[in-house]
Amino acid sequence: MVETSMDQTTLLQVFCAEARDRLQRALACLEKGSGCCDYNLVHQEFDSLHGGARAVDIDWLERDARVIAGYARFLRNLGPNHVTSAAHNLLLETVRILEEQCRCRMEAPSFAAAPGGRLGSLLESLESALRAQPGPAVPLTILVVDDSATSRLLFRAHMPAGEGHAVFEAQDRNEAMRLADEVNPHVVFMDYNMPDEDGVRIAGRMRAMGCRAAMVLLTANVQQAVLDDAHAAGFAGVLEKPVNREKITSVLRSIKP
Repeated sequence: MVETSMDQTTLLQVFCAEARDRLQRALACLEKGSGCCDYNLVHQEFDSLHGGARAVDIDWLERDARVIAGYARFLRNLGPNHVTSAAHNLLLETVRILEEQCRCRMEAPSFAAAPGGRLGSLLESLESALRAQPGPAVPLTILVVDDSATSRLLFRAHMPAGEGHAVFEAQDRNEAMRLADEVNPHVVFMDYNMPDEDGVRIAGRMRAMGCRAAMVLLTANVQQAVLDDAHAAGFAGVLEKPVNREKITSVLRSIKP
């Protein structure tokens, strides 16, 4: 057996090549205009970019990609008939400047340092728009599927208070399938590492039996292969463990019951 290893320099080179492709695809999609843009594609590209930046310890790009992914998801959930030109152009300009700065800085030693200037102010505008999102118009029925009783308890403890959401819990695949049929949830938070089979496969079984809930992967394993698996299976997002109220609130605000 031949053992292979990848040093940090090689890993960063691979990441930079992938990041350039993701940024260019997202930008090309946004340049089609709000009426033709596939915001789900933009969200997926930046969600994946967020995971990659985390893997190579580029903190500023991890944060910026997370904000942009959240804003793209927000526009996706608004629907093409409700996205204003101003909202679209804010995202377009942000991605355009980020792509330009990354293209110029990826080969430079200063790439690890966060860029400032216009990009910083645009990202602040995106974050302000996300914070101003209204909550769901009606209380949601939520199903949390996790084999850990501790994790389910912590999820309940961090649920937004006073919004009237109904939370149901399942500890295994069979209980998850039964509750999905009985309570017809709006949102399913699905743990990835389940004892019967992984959460993506369980979600597929739910879909096959007619469940139309928004699926959110609940996991501490944010490796790129896991993120890609979730995207391919149609998950609406990924909620990284450990959870907190801010993370849960952000996801629930993006859900359209």
